[in-house]
Amino acid sequence: MSGVLRRGSLNFDCNGKSNRGSIESNLYGGYRDSKPRTPEISVIALDFRRYSEDLKKDVLKLPETSQNFIGNNKEKNNEDEESDVISDLIGHIGKWQLIWTITLCLFQIPPTLHMFTFVFQTAEKDFWCARPTDMLDMNATTWKNLTQPNGDSCTILDSDDYFTLLTLAAEDNTSYTNCKNFEFYHAEGDTSVTLVEEFNLVCGRRNLLSVVEMCFLAGAAIGSVSSGWISDRFGRKHTLMCFASIQAIFGTILAFSTSLSMYMTLRVIMGFASMTVTVVSFVLVVELVSGKWRTIIGILNIVPVALTYVLTAGIAYFVRDWRTLQLIISLPWLAIISIWYCMPESPRWLLARGQLKDLYAIIERAARMNRRILPVNYQKSVEAAAPATVHSTAKMQATMENANTSVSEASKDSRSTVTNSIDGNTNPLVVVFGKLYRRTTCLTLIIWLTLIIIYFGLTLHLSNLGGNIYMNTAIAGIVEAISICVGLVIVLKFGLRRNLIAYMLIPGICCLATNIVPQGDDNLKWVITLAMIAKCVIGANNAIIPTYTAMQYPTVVRNFGVGLGNLAAGVGLVLVPYMWLLEHVDPLLPMSIMGVCGLIGAVTLMLMKDVQK
Repeated sequence: MSGVLRRGSLNFDCNGKSNRGSIESNLYGGYRDSKPRTPEISVIALDFRRYSEDLKKDVLKLPETSQNFIGNNKEKNNEDEESDVISDLIGHIGKWQLIWTITLCLFQIPPTLHMFTFVFQTAEKDFWCARPTDMLDMNATTWKNLTQPNGDSCTILDSDDYFTLLTLAAEDNTSYTNCKNFEFYHAEGDTSVTLVEEFNLVCGRRNLLSVVEMCFLAGAAIGSVSSGWISDRFGRKHTLMCFASIQAIFGTILAFSTSLSMYMTLRVIMGFASMTVTVVSFVLVVELVSGKWRTIIGILNIVPVALTYVLTAGIAYFVRDWRTLQLIISLPWLAIISIWYCMPESPRWLLARGQLKDLYAIIERAARMNRRILPVNYQKSVEAAAPATVHSTAKMQATMENANTSVSEASKDSRSTVTNSIDGNTNPLVVVFGKLYRRTTCLTLIIWLTLIIIYFGLTLHLSNLGGNIYMNTAIAGIVEAISICVGLVIVLKFGLRRNLIAYMLIPGICCLATNIVPQGDDNLKWVITLAMIAKCVIGANNAIIPTYTAMQYPTVVRNFGVGLGNLAAGVGLVLVPYMWLLEHVDPLLPMSIMGVCGLIGAVTLMLMKDVQK
């Protein structure tokens, strides 16, 4: 032993005005200059040994993970401005994170199925006024020619004696009446029933389709913002699994609806549950990783959405009955409840809420699976990083206050001061609409609104443009998945904001360009091509925007911030069905509206601040 530390040399100076208080300064008796370290690291280091010479040797011989934890913290922060004690302990990504991010990506599939299957459940069929029971033997074509000579499937010759219809049809003063019941075309051996056929959503009742569609979207709008508060309050894991169970159970019940009102009510619940699952699974994914992997995993998390379009088109092509189709997309997901116990809670949410006991168990499990060696007293660093409200003694609270002061003075970003003062009990509305984040929140709402109007305006109503809906959907899904992967590579090279601007401009221009395509069936392919390009590019934007939004807010309100974006998305979803009703005014008017939305969204993105890749 070369000698003990000089008496009075231990000084934890957190005001940033002195170099004393660092590990090296304390090791050399307080006389060697070095860059200041964080106070909690000094506490941990000095707790290991009492003698300076032993400390010097141990610091040099620490395992690689411990050296990174103590000496290279600043270097890690250069990789990611949100590098924290958790990533220092378990790594930015590893086997543990990969297993759970892949598993959580599967949670994007059922919400997409429930939303998009409606397009096929309401597929159009030829229909005509129903034949009386005593004339069911008459050929359907003959019946239509006799009763609907004008070709209108919604009206029938006004007569009780259908044997005189041929005579009435020849008279000029023949009157017509609206049909009360309908028959629908079925190929030989086809017994499938669509939702339109089940509830006679044709003619005067056809506008109810928009209302039925809006029920799911209205529930999604409510779930988008409330899910943020629920998961911030009760945790990501239990919120996700609870609503995934509700989604599977009520999706199954939906297949046994006996009336349109029952169907609409259940669709509201399904919309609420589906949007909650979508938002919370995404937030949990990005909180399991850190560094550049937060961007990579956040974007790749949306790839299953695009692939689900292909899956939905394939299932719907072979299963045309809406009840059977509903059961197929609901029942298998009941098995997902089995992983409830195994699924980890978000370690960063646990840290923000001060639930350290559960956090230690997750860190040790993750470190063991990632083959990381934890420092002996790693729990002290975790306790120091936790909000001050979780410390039971005034001494610990004072240490945290000094740590927060040190960080806020060293940080170049003024937001860090406010972020450090936010704990799990802070009202998220106060934060996101406070002085620091108000502008970001307002711009985010506009971006999400315009993006969703374009994305779902094209996704849910691609059939309005003509062509084979099954083939168009499958092709669009494949190309969208590829565009997301390509977009990820471009984002990593050029950053998030510039790519988001480009991905908003291109769809806007494509939608507006449909107005200059000459009208006629021969040119329909060009309109569909432009719409497909717009859909695929905006699909990449839709994959990136959640990650970009999540990076704008601190951990304890991140879910709420993403939820607010989804609230604007929910409003856009509600507007989409009614926007397409404008095609009766002008067939390309909805495309023009989406084009303008693309330009507005691009300008709004230019006003947003950029984030690290």
